Amino acid sequence: MEEKPGPARRRHLVFVHGGGAGPWMWRAQEEHFGDRFTVHTPTLPGHRGEKRDAYRSHAHAAAVVAEDVGLGRLRGPVTVVGFSVGGQIAIELATAYPSVVTGTVVASALLSPWRGARALATVSSAAAPLARIRVFAWWQARELGIGAEDFEDYFAVSRSMTARSMRCLLYSNFSFAVPPEFLRSRRPALLVAGSRERRPVLAGMERVRALRPGCELELIRGAGHDAPLSHPASFNRVLEGWLDGGEPVRGESGPGRGGPRPGGRCTDG
Repeated sequence: MEEKPGPARRRHLVFVHGGGAGPWMWRAQEEHFGDRFTVHTPTLPGHRGEKRDAYRSHAHAAAVVAEDVGLGRLRGPVTVVGFSVGGQIAIELATAYPSVVTGTVVASALLSPWRGARALATVSSAAAPLARIRVFAWWQARELGIGAEDFEDYFAVSRSMTARSMRCLLYSNFSFAVPPEFLRSRRPALLVAGSRERRPVLAGMERVRALRPGCELELIRGAGHDAPLSHPASFNRVLEGWLDGGEPVRGESGPGRGGPRPGGRCTDG
């Protein structure tokens, strides 16, 4: 876990990476926000290259993140930002620590459970050994928007993650349901996705936006399931505008399936 030093009551940003990634995915955000915020980038269980450090569940992962960043001891406002699986864990943290987490940002997370989650996780995790093959890992990295400069870090996680950790993580992802306490909360919340994100992800985010008071949804034009990585400048502008209480930069959506869904706003990439 990396942390930028700062005053005791400085605002805190806790960035939670996605499954199969690591703190390195937030380098652009650390550079952009590090002067104004105390930035925390913890590592999820199962991603540390240690055999005994298995991924068990989102609740366990949230507890590990809370311990690593000393969540209960932080002074000043705390915003948790999570990508994909990390977005689900951000919601877990906001629910488990409502008096500490003052804001939640969820990027490209599946927010509605899928039928057959256990079977899907079992089948998907069967491909875990392929991730240890460099060519396959390179192809996956390109699909996820991971650049060449981050590939070696991504490949290290791919080689070290066990099939059991992958299965537990995927099951937690596919079966995730947003807790009612989070939907009732009036703490600020922001949902961010690429305009080309998969329909099930966008549909779940639209549902949460409609159900949660004061929740906002921003779409980044041209991005898929990779907005913080492929469009870091746009992602940072959206996040910064929301953190400052202003209006994020907005743009016209492109044609076809790249356009914003009802209720969402599209930001230029």
